[in-house]
Amino acid sequence: MKNYIIIWLVTAVLLSSQAKKEVEFPQNTANRSVDGTILISDKLPKIKIKVDDEFKFIGNFDFEIIALSDEYKDEVKGKAIAAGERFVFAVADVNKVVEKLFIVQLEGFLPGFDFKFNYNFANADFIGDNKYRHNTWFYDSKKLAEQNPHGEGAKTRLFLEEKGFKLEDQFMMSRFVGLASEDRKNEIIIFYIEMLNGTTGYTLEEYENLKDGEEAKTIDSSFVERSKKSFTIIEG
Repeated sequence: MKNYIIIWLVTAVLLSSQAKKEVEFPQNTANRSVDGTILISDKLPKIKIKVDDEFKFIGNFDFEIIALSDEYKDEVKGKAIAAGERFVFAVADVNKVVEKLFIVQLEGFLPGFDFKFNYNFANADFIGDNKYRHNTWFYDSKKLAEQNPHGEGAKTRLFLEEKGFKLEDQFMMSRFVGLASEDRKNEIIIFYIEMLNGTTGYTLEEYENLKDGEEAKTIDSSFVERSKKSFTIIEG
């Protein structure tokens, strides 16, 4: 009798754990894979992205997004409100010094929350079949990772460093954001990243001193063009 009780308890715990995972990570119900440099997702969204052949697929990992900022109500703060996957590609030399990163992030709000991605796509451009908002950002990745060790940026740095890759502290990022479901509860973000000093020869402080000048505009515009050429959406 005791053996039956133990088996029942173990089975109940396993089933509970599996059910919890399915509830907490709805994005995991999507089948996703990488074939060479082609990322394939069957839903949320259904898409195929061809990454430039100079990149190599490094791997992917799951993540949660925790409500930490003051914009959230007290009953939500500290809780996981969204979850998803990151697929990471890199250009690196023989010593694993990273020159460029290409990251696809697929995420969605968890059941039980009424949040939506309320982006305005009125001035966004089509890439493939869908519109994507775009912006660039020049920033200190290491400092932000230290400030928010639970964020996707910090997890990505750790993910790469654990595999032996070496990253600069400061990045330049070109970001494309699109919706991944009609109910606006899921999104896709495409990141093209270069090491700031490795590309421009400037530190972040030096670049910011230039940002109102013609040289900074040229750096930014050429960077955006490279980012747009780094991938093709072949379906979706």
